[in-house]
Order: sequence, then structure tokens, then C-alpha cells
Amino acid sequence: MARFKPSVGKIETLEEANLVLKEIGLLESELEGIDAEAHRQITEIKSIAEKDGKPLRKRVADLAALLGAYAEYNKEELFKDRKTVDLSFGAFGYRKSTSISVKKTTVELLKKLNLIQYVRSKEEPDKEAMAALDDETLSQVDAVRKVKDDFFCQANREEINKELLKKQV
Repeated sequence: MARFKPSVGKIETLEEANLVLKEIGLLESELEGIDAEAHRQITEIKSIAEKDGKPLRKRVADLAALLGAYAEYNKEELFKDRKTVDLSFGAFGYRKSTSISVKKTTVELLKKLNLIQYVRSKEEPDKEAMAALDDETLSQVDAVRKVKDDFFCQANREEINKELLKKQV
């Protein structure tokens, strides 16, 4: 813990200094108890929130999967000239995501080609940095660039709030 520098009072003997240290220790112990109780309550509240929200999270996941299946089934029609379908209550579509796939030999080949800036000190390929490499260099180190469309959905909270307000009136 940090050193204690009092703003008032004066310590004149080692015995007084020792008593001050004792009081600091007792106070810190009491603070630890308070913090532990707060942590226990926070954990309990998080547990309750997780339990109470579980059916809602599952429903959101199920609805997103349902929407994803609809999007996949109608991909040709819905996404022939765009990546996102905007509707009044939100949007859904596909976003490009890129990842680097590597093999066990990639680290050694990166080293052999003196591309050590693409190797993490943990001795694993730095895929984020390797994304800047061209496909030919990736091929030389047994790596492949994979590009895919990842599904997303995003609710338009503003429109949903307007709808909720209409129902209240």
C-alpha cells in the first residue's frame, strides 16, 4: 500500500509510530471487509441479472438466427446490389471480415524469410500484422487469406422507442 503522510498531528516516538501503523492496519482490514462485501453483492447481482436475462438473451439469439436464415435463403434477391437491408426497425446484412489462416510451419517460414516483425514473442504468427502481406508471401509461409461475409443485425432503437411511445398514448 502507499505510504501514509498525515496532514495534521505529530508523531514523536517509535511507539506512537507503531500505534499509527496499527491503526492503519486495522482500518485497511476494515476496508478490505467492506470491499469484500461489496464484491459479494456485485457478484450476486450479476448472477441474478444473468439468470433473469437468460431467456431474453436466448430469444434475441434465436431471432437473430431466424433472421440470418431468412437472409441466407433470400441472399440472391436481397443482396444482389447491396450488403445491408435497411428497414424501419433496423438493418441486417453481411459485412466482410478477413482472417489469416496459418499452419504450424508458418512461424519458422516467417523467420526463414526474415519477416520476424510478423511473429509475436510468444512464438506464434501475428495474424493482424500478416494481413498486410500479399497472398504470394502468405503462400510462402503456409498461410492463406480467407475472406467471408459475416451476418449482422442491428435494431433501430429510435424507431422502436417511437413505436413504444405510440402504444403508451
